[in-house]
Amino acid sequence: MSAIASAFVSPSAVIGKTIVIKGDVQSQEPLTIEGQVEGTIEIGDHLLTVAAGANVRGQIAGRDVEVRGRVEGEVDAAGTVFVRKDAEFVGDIHAMSLVIEDGSYIKGNIELKRKSFDSSKEPAVSADSRLGVDELSHAVLES
Repeated sequence: MSAIASAFVSPSAVIGKTIVIKGDVQSQEPLTIEGQVEGTIEIGDHLLTVAAGANVRGQIAGRDVEVRGRVEGEVDAAGTVFVRKDAEFVGDIHAMSLVIEDGSYIKGNIELKRKSFDSSKEPAVSADSRLGVDELSHAVLES
């Protein structure tokens, strides 16, 4: 790409104020929604910004999500969800971290994931079973 062409490349994609999308949205770059989206939004390892005045209804999956407008649905973020002042969020949040500014509204469930915990490596132990020292040390060494 020439230097002239690269000067006109937007740093992120924008769904404008007058655009209404009913369906799935997939982006492999940062995305800002200023209009309305009803459906699933997948942004990979990028930031999704729901601008002030925007309205999103559905499921969102990505690295980071910043809510300045209204979101109704489920957010699954590998990183951080930011709910800014005057934003409205109704639904479930699954994220590594959550930042809620004073003046925002949230109604729903929040699940913060632990960075170093991997339940697939945890040995399954019933309440009735007891591990001996050898079994316990072997289970710890495998994890």
